[in-house]
Amino acid sequence: MIDENDPEGFGERPLAGFTHSLDNHLAFYRFALSAYNYRCAISGLQFSPEAEILHQRLDVVPIHPRELDGTLEIGNALVLESGLAAAFAKGLIAATDDWHVLVPRPEALTEEERALIVPGRVLFVPEQPMFRPLAKNLQFHRLTIARYHR
Repeated sequence: MIDENDPEGFGERPLAGFTHSLDNHLAFYRFALSAYNYRCAISGLQFSPEAEILHQRLDVVPIHPRELDGTLEIGNALVLESGLAAAFAKGLIAATDDWHVLVPRPEALTEEERALIVPGRVLFVPEQPMFRPLAKNLQFHRLTIARYHR
């Protein structure tokens, strides 16, 4: 008989690795938001922490996407305002190895996105050097993702 109070989920065995993987991703997401002090790396907009698991205005975006063999590490992530996150993921916004914002085709951005970006501005990165974006990931993004939007 099924027991709804069973911590194993109605007597079923949990899928191996699934729960831990999701927990790890959520922990990483919250860690990245904290490392960036809830500030968008491109615009500098800062938001207050939220009690919900996911933040309403900020996304944690991989610089070198995981599906292209990028790693799940803080040096491969940027915290971005939700609208800018999509533009970065498409390669419409990039950054130099020393964290200067690049906008190859400003006309491809929306008016709202352009208002939040200052080309050439240095990214807002974590104070701790070990949490900052790595040049190898920024290079990958420029050469693989952003190059197709020039």
